[in-house]
Amino acid sequence: MAAQDRVEGVYGPGSFTDTAFTSVPVESKRLLVELAKKTPGFTTDQSLIDGVKFVGDELPCIPGPIKSQAFVAALHGLAGIVGHEILQLRGFKTSGETTVNTDAAGMFPATPALVHIDGSDGPQILKNPAVKAFDHGALGTPVKLRSQAIYPTATPGVWFQLHGSLGPEPILRSIGVDPNATFASGDEAYEHIKKVTQTYTASDLEQLMLSRGFPGSIVHSPASWLDTTMGRSLARHPLVDYSKVQFTENIPPVAFPTAQENPDARPLAGVKVLELARVIAAPACGTILAAMGADVIRVNSSRLPDFTPAQVTLMAGKRSIDLDLKKDKDKETLESLVADADVIIQGYRLGSLERRGFGRSLALKLASARKRGVVYLDENCYGPDGYYAERPGWQQIADAAAGSSYVIGKSYGFPDGQGVLPSLPISDMSTGILSAVNVMSMLRDRARYGGSWSGCSSLTGYNAATLQSWVGLYQPDIVKRIQDRFQFEPMTSDLHVIELYYAIARSWDRYAERSGNSYTRNEEFYTHFKDSVYGKDLRILAPIVQYTNPLDRDSTPTWTSPPVPFCFNETAVFN
Repeated sequence: MAAQDRVEGVYGPGSFTDTAFTSVPVESKRLLVELAKKTPGFTTDQSLIDGVKFVGDELPCIPGPIKSQAFVAALHGLAGIVGHEILQLRGFKTSGETTVNTDAAGMFPATPALVHIDGSDGPQILKNPAVKAFDHGALGTPVKLRSQAIYPTATPGVWFQLHGSLGPEPILRSIGVDPNATFASGDEAYEHIKKVTQTYTASDLEQLMLSRGFPGSIVHSPASWLDTTMGRSLARHPLVDYSKVQFTENIPPVAFPTAQENPDARPLAGVKVLELARVIAAPACGTILAAMGADVIRVNSSRLPDFTPAQVTLMAGKRSIDLDLKKDKDKETLESLVADADVIIQGYRLGSLERRGFGRSLALKLASARKRGVVYLDENCYGPDGYYAERPGWQQIADAAAGSSYVIGKSYGFPDGQGVLPSLPISDMSTGILSAVNVMSMLRDRARYGGSWSGCSSLTGYNAATLQSWVGLYQPDIVKRIQDRFQFEPMTSDLHVIELYYAIARSWDRYAERSGNSYTRNEEFYTHFKDSVYGKDLRILAPIVQYTNPLDRDSTPTWTSPPVPFCFNETAVFN
């Protein structure tokens, strides 16, 4: 596949735009091939790479110039390939074929919004009595909702991503906004905060958030991000980033269960995964691993706020328990789970659990004592090292930092420097599948070479990868074609990601009404659970990786249990 010429600067400094359009399935395959080359330790078995088939519509279904849909489809292709490698290690004869529908992959970032319960959908889902509110009021008023928005600053042409996190009060107070102020609408709250942010330079806001330990980011162009110390530090790491832990070479390989030992033909049958995470990215990883056959236990704390809508989708195939690390009994429970786990997904700030005695050090110590290596994944905003590594961050922060929000704003015709969020929690969900590829690769290598393995997946790393010159961006006429087809509602700097993703789902629904059973109305893209805690018919987006060859049909990813609310199970031990 010949490389095409690209034009630099169409969407701001450091942006690289294609000169010709390639359909989403074809582009997905190109990106898969390139990612396979750029991923250390990835398979050189060309038959597995050739065996990935991408099917779907020619045109993307996600607004803007970033190739999010093709990129996330390619990541699912990588996961499908590693799944085949693991099946072969288990003694299964496989076809080596993986199918990824790129339309479903385009819907994947909207997973939290694509829920139907007994005929209800959209925001109505949050009124279901079984969907327990876990945001602790973090988004309960207009001013708190608009604590997560992009604002102009006193620095001409430089905007700032403010992020109230799941505790907006201290962040709003830090800039001089009363978190208890009442406003009639989100627009009114936005205008009030906007007047305040314009009294700060962009660098003053950045330094204020950094010094207080709060999230936040200047809206960088792709070039200005790579010119920062943190941008250069993160760029040194490959996207799929893992290695064997030093001094664990004496731990023997851990074989996957054979078909005779475990009749479940999904790749990760018998693998025990402990999920220590909140919100979207790391939980998305755990849900993907559960579909691949892993036994996943999610540890929540009812004392901590979490992303309420995620319960109905990103808990599929899992169990969830409530632990309080201030209680000795709960600390003992968590240590026993760490001691038994094959995989630990850590989605809090880098070093946060380590300081509480439940980080990588404990996992490696217990793995050494049992003579069975552990796979440890850090999922965070900024990567495994560097100036901002321990800084808190969220999807919106990564979008602003790496240049994604800058590029989106430019593509929508806003002035240089004005950021607009990508329309969905794209970096969140995409880092989820990236993390799953990371974990599956480490499990494969633990079985081959022994030892314990450690990796990191970062939101900003994902965003920066999609903006690299080898990926390219869609031309303005393609951005217009996407908009003309789906007639997306206006997207602006003030909107919260929840407002955006419900708006995208509405546009897909309207398009499906006009064009037939496509996208949100294509039942092939969904899975149903009968008599779940939420209702008699719960419908969510199905796993994207599919093994459609009859030889592999029993191995295709699927969930064997419906999503449950956070803190649902009284106790849980690995099977």
